[in-house]
Amino acid sequence: MKLNFLLLLLLILIPFSTLDGFAQIQNEVTKSGTGGSGEGVFFVNTYPFSFKDGKGYTVVLGEIFNNHNFPITDVKIRVNFYNNISNEPIDSVLGDTILDSIPALGTSPVIIKSSAPNSAISRVDMTLLGFDSSPVKPLSLSIITNSLKIGDSLSFSGIITNNDTMDATDIKIHLVSVDIFDPPRVVDISSINLDNSINPGKSQTFSINTTLNPKSVNYYILAESENYLSAKVNIDTKDISSESKIITLNDVTSTNIKQNNSIIFSPIRIDAQIFMQEFTSINSEEHYVFYVQIKEAESGLVEFIGKSSAVLYENSRENPNIIWIPENEGLFFIETYLWNTDDVTLSSPGEILIININTE
Repeated sequence: MKLNFLLLLLLILIPFSTLDGFAQIQNEVTKSGTGGSGEGVFFVNTYPFSFKDGKGYTVVLGEIFNNHNFPITDVKIRVNFYNNISNEPIDSVLGDTILDSIPALGTSPVIIKSSAPNSAISRVDMTLLGFDSSPVKPLSLSIITNSLKIGDSLSFSGIITNNDTMDATDIKIHLVSVDIFDPPRVVDISSINLDNSINPGKSQTFSINTTLNPKSVNYYILAESENYLSAKVNIDTKDISSESKIITLNDVTSTNIKQNNSIIFSPIRIDAQIFMQEFTSINSEEHYVFYVQIKEAESGLVEFIGKSSAVLYENSRENPNIIWIPENEGLFFIETYLWNTDDVTLSSPGEILIININTE
């Protein structure tokens, strides 16, 4: 008999962004034992990833962790989409996890997008509604990873083997990209379906080709058939070859230096973290310029532009900051950009922050 668990709300609030955004989950302990305390079923990431795709849909990615000692299925997740004016959702979508069955102490990525393109969507909330217990799916699919080639796109190949006594049917393989956060956020999921079943003891090669998310720094593979699962297989960095380096701009924050409130003529520090990952054997460096642009929210007029220059080295982090002394009150957008010294973009823009400046 299936056990049905009703999970209370785990809310995610994504700050305003027109390109990509960050969503914060508040993992609160509920009566059913969900939340950040390590019980039940909960979202892995404190800051899941969202973005608008090329067709204008808003896409939200995350990851669910099953902390029970039994597998679960039928995980239901609702995403509400909002504009920047009202707290009433302008769209709502019910979705589920990538894996049909999440093993005990296992994870599954989540990808849910808006029902239609809508440029007005600026924030979302995500709610974990419930799940059922599931029969055990043996971890009978094994994956050998070959090389992952990174250029303007991702190209990955591998070999999947059925180690059980029955045919593996309806096989899906997922290449999951994650970023530098701790715990890492899922920033892309690319999936394929194999055309043929795999007989017991037999293997099949496969390949996945997809676009590159510049925030990706690590990758793993999952597979599931109608009757079997694979273990999570991390792709070793030794198996990754890159035609170009990957640079990411993360962790954008604003801090009031002298007091708790943001007021006129009181300095505010804007911080960010920059990371460069290079997979070739050649040590490299990159001269960068970190820009901060602050706009008045209502009019869109530029209030301030600041910049900081330095050198970024392979597999190292830089933490630039800019000081802004506001001269006017009101609501402002803080935008961050990373260019090289020839004014060529090095990464996607950072998260857009909103700050309210008061007179006192």
